[in-house]
Amino acid sequence: MDPRLGALQLLPALEHLDLVATPTAGLLQTPPGAESVRVCTIDPELSDTAAFCAHYGTALEVCGNCVILEATRGERTWYAACVIPGSTRADVNGLARRTLGARKVSFAPMATAVELTGMEYGAITPVGLPTDWSILLDGSLVENE
Repeated sequence: MDPRLGALQLLPALEHLDLVATPTAGLLQTPPGAESVRVCTIDPELSDTAAFCAHYGTALEVCGNCVILEATRGERTWYAACVIPGSTRADVNGLARRTLGARKVSFAPMATAVELTGMEYGAITPVGLPTDWSILLDGSLVENE
């Protein structure tokens, strides 16, 4: 029996690569530990965190939102991912800006995020992002099973 998270049935990712974006599928086929990664099917209309949690019966604190940040300093522009609990707002202009060493950080435009990640809006994950991107992860998510 596959594990569940609220009403979501979690399936072995390696057996359901059709449920993930191409960059994610490519990465999952190489590292050790990929056999423990799980995926699930969700309704794209429920990518909003509050709607997702209400529909699938999950707590905001255990749902990680992955947002793509656009950082700039001088003429240089680069991108990073920030994964935070659904119950938290990203501190883009404070902690993220300082951590990335940027002068300015903002949320990347949706079209840019989709193009650069090769993933669908509302389903962007840190797994499979370009290898030169930083990934900022709220430590409280690691503590959740």
